[in-house]
Amino acid sequence: MKTLVLLFAFILSFSAMASADSFTTKKNALKTGMRTLHAKLKLSETQFVKLKALEKERLREMAEVQNIASGTRLEELNAEINSRHEEAVLQHLTPVQQKRYLVYKYKGTAKRN
Repeated sequence: MKTLVLLFAFILSFSAMASADSFTTKKNALKTGMRTLHAKLKLSETQFVKLKALEKERLREMAEVQNIASGTRLEELNAEINSRHEEAVLQHLTPVQQKRYLVYKYKGTAKRN
């Protein structure tokens, strides 16, 4: 019985470390992505703060949608969220920054595909 309890505690500690590592990785990815975007677009401090808030909101919505939908419906909802996010981002950028953003975004998409 004691061995079973210790084994269970051991497994729980590893799963907690794995989820904490996953959270840190996601947080670091957000920071890295925002820094790259900041440098490429030459954002003002105000723009940076607004875009960071928009990105956090997009990620929150996507996580929420993953809990309630699956398959084709999930893809549709993610596309809708990404479309709204892109429109909101473009509203906060100057015309020159908008062009840079679209090049940056679709160049990155092409590399991933």
